[in-house]
Amino acid sequence: MTTETNARPALIDTLDKAGTRRTTPVGDGELVWRIWGSGEPLVLLHGGTGSWMHWMRNIEDLSRDYRLLVPDIPGSGESASLGLPTSVEQVAAALLAGIDLILGPQARFAIAGFSMGGLISGFVTRLAGERVTALVLVGAVGTTARRGTMAPMKSWRRLSSDDAKRDAHRANLEILMVRDPKAVDEPALYMQFHNAERSRVRGKHINPTGDLSTTLPSFKGRLASIWGEHDATAGPYLHERREKLEQFKPGATFDVIPGAGHWVQYEAPEAFNRLLRKRLNGG
Repeated sequence: MTTETNARPALIDTLDKAGTRRTTPVGDGELVWRIWGSGEPLVLLHGGTGSWMHWMRNIEDLSRDYRLLVPDIPGSGESASLGLPTSVEQVAAALLAGIDLILGPQARFAIAGFSMGGLISGFVTRLAGERVTALVLVGAVGTTARRGTMAPMKSWRRLSSDDAKRDAHRANLEILMVRDPKAVDEPALYMQFHNAERSRVRGKHINPTGDLSTTLPSFKGRLASIWGEHDATAGPYLHERREKLEQFKPGATFDVIPGAGHWVQYEAPEAFNRLLRKRLNGG
């Protein structure tokens, strides 16, 4: 790697050093958790081809009020894989087993799940039952609503230089993750470069194995969802997601942050953090 690519941005380095690293069993290896803060437990689940870094602009602020448990889901980041083929149920079971070891098997907690992590969070909730006090879906997949049409993602694996790979990762962030190209800064590029290279399990492996219609109707806690106005995965069908979630759980809140894309918690962190607190607190 070039020096530029290998240098960890200060935001990521500072957060990583400030957190506590825990591991729990998964497959033949370890599931890696990072923990920050104190207060009521809040589990943050990242999206496909991701890691804990999907939440890097939210952790410092939210850790003032919550004890954050942020894993690299199995097969992503530093966590070992369950092996392929896998299913959303297996991933959810491994995560809940880890939560039980860290918090205790009777502990209550809230979850926020981003993109593929939103789908997984629904299955964690089904397994944990009334222990989950609130579930916040963030640009979640698995609603069964129609997807938006996006430009093809750029292939990067066979590119010969790190600079060419960075260009491809920048393009992919602009296609899928953010609305404003200015949001693709050094932390975002570092995140995408490293997460993509380490990922063994992606949405294509998990998304077809279940959807939220099988988990949310039985959920007894507070259900909320937060979306970017220009979420590329939803396109012109954002209203269908509102309708689906209302069908799954009448009274579920549906919030849209103006001007933001799919990675709404990164592109609009202040607005997102305020809104997430409000929904977790029942507002």
